Amino acid sequence: MEVLQNERKRAEEAMIKVVEDFFLQFGIKYKRHTKTSLLLVRYFNFRLKYILVGKRKMQVSKELSTKILTHQYRNDTFSIFDKIISGEDINPFQSKESFNADYHDSLFNDWKIHHLHLSTKKKNPTDYFNERTGPLLFILFTDDTAYALDIKNHNDKNVWSDTDLIHIIQKNWNYLISASEVPNITWSPDLSDKEIGILRKKGYTFGINVDEKSYLYIGHGQTSSGDNLLAIRMANEVLRWLAKNYELIDTDINRYDLGLKEQLHI
Repeated sequence: MEVLQNERKRAEEAMIKVVEDFFLQFGIKYKRHTKTSLLLVRYFNFRLKYILVGKRKMQVSKELSTKILTHQYRNDTFSIFDKIISGEDINPFQSKESFNADYHDSLFNDWKIHHLHLSTKKKNPTDYFNERTGPLLFILFTDDTAYALDIKNHNDKNVWSDTDLIHIIQKNWNYLISASEVPNITWSPDLSDKEIGILRKKGYTFGINVDEKSYLYIGHGQTSSGDNLLAIRMANEVLRWLAKNYELIDTDINRYDLGLKEQLHI
């Protein structure tokens, strides 16, 4: 029993080191949580928010196609589209909090929608993030396509819980959310954008009604702590793998390292 406990402790310590080394390598802010499970959840919280680098097709909503032609950030927005198509790193346009593993992006968790700042300039040449802008591009990424929904201002009322974003997805690419539609039901109460924002902050899970359709779990969902539900599931998968492979820390350290990094998608 004592040998098993020692193996488990050293295996967990090795895992923590891999995660923390990853955070340090990429400049990710994080807290030193005493629970290994929470550290893993916050690790995947970051990994899910991070926009994987790779070429994607670009789709633009009809609503944005009209708005963008006269927008003050027209050229910058088209530059972002070009970068997406060519496979450049888009993360410098994200909020700086996207590189904080303990920050909960409730818009992303709930609806899987990212928001990007529009400036292509950097305050200092060595900065990773671009300059911040009031207008933001709301965009949904899949593995092979980016769907540009709309540009809204950072200070717009209820901008982070604006169901107009779901309306735009419905009208342009309904297939993106059709799996989340709950047929033959209308959620009650019919939540306003303001109420959606309030319930998110309190960590509630709830359905929404948009244009006579009802939805649940358009995104990954979140817990009362604000953590992404998929991040929790991914963390639990790593812990299950760890429980089955503690002995590798003594018998085959290379296999342990390779297996752990595979579980962590490193």
